[in-house]
Amino acid sequence: GLTRLHRALALVRGTEAPRLSAADIVARMDDSLCAETVEVFCCMLGTFAGNVALTLGARGGVYLGGGILPRMVGRVLSSGFRRRFEDTPMLTDYLSGIATNLIVAPQPALVGAAAWLSQRLSNMEYR
Repeated sequence: GLTRLHRALALVRGTEAPRLSAADIVARMDDSLCAETVEVFCCMLGTFAGNVALTLGARGGVYLGGGILPRMVGRVLSSGFRRRFEDTPMLTDYLSGIATNLIVAPQPALVGAAAWLSQRLSNMEYR
């Protein structure tokens, strides 16, 4: 997503931009196009996550993970993500009560599977 967005913003600006990976875009915050790309990405993600929260009634929170997000925690936190997450007329109060969490564990699926297995095995000991 970031690489396509970067190219699209360059086209809108009418400028040439090198083809960069998502990691390179995030690493180049001194480049105005890269900084704008990350900000627009975070804002779009906030809108999408807010819509998903409304659609699913996610009162327990929205968890974001994978891809480039764990490498740009500070950027997500300082961006318009949360503002856009809550920016739905007449539902802002509802959305402001829903937590957003960024998963930063390197292998969260394995950690979860290990926790589940551990619980399962400890429950079997009491039978």
